[in-house]
Amino acid sequence: MHTMKRKQVLKTLLAGLVVSPVRAAAPATDFQQEFQKAWKRSRDYTLTIFNQMPEEHLNFKPTPEMFSFRMQFVHCMIYTTAQLASRLNVKDPYETAQGWNQRSKADVAAELGRFYDWVQQTVATQTSAQLSKMQEFVGEELTGPQLFYALENHIIHHRGQGIVYLRLKGITPEGYFGW
Repeated sequence: MHTMKRKQVLKTLLAGLVVSPVRAAAPATDFQQEFQKAWKRSRDYTLTIFNQMPEEHLNFKPTPEMFSFRMQFVHCMIYTTAQLASRLNVKDPYETAQGWNQRSKADVAAELGRFYDWVQQTVATQTSAQLSKMQEFVGEELTGPQLFYALENHIIHHRGQGIVYLRLKGITPEGYFGW
């Protein structure tokens, strides 16, 4: 067993501080850059999964009380924008949107792209003060970054439902391609 002398320990710790200085970057900027990367990957995978379902099966739902395949994704857009709009004082682009079941697959896919763009822009325009403000979400207090990730987690849940629907239709979903 090798033991280090106190002087060696201090030297090692100090060397670590010199090599790895404490970052002075603003936490909001760090979050925004990290989230943009994660959000792009989410967009790519969501659109991949959505586009795998043939148009004639967009209204498929395993049981009457469940969302259809199409509405799994529409729900994500409507819920996310409503949550962010009400908390961040931004306009909800889907506040009055209707007729989702009549829209073509291409229209819904294009709208998913616009939704992801909207969230990306909303994140990019938040200040450090806005992001550090505590927000109530399902009975808990969250920071702005935690809220954005909680909403992304909600999308992951519904995208997973969509993956199950694909399998029920005999379609092998594209494998997850990660962050």
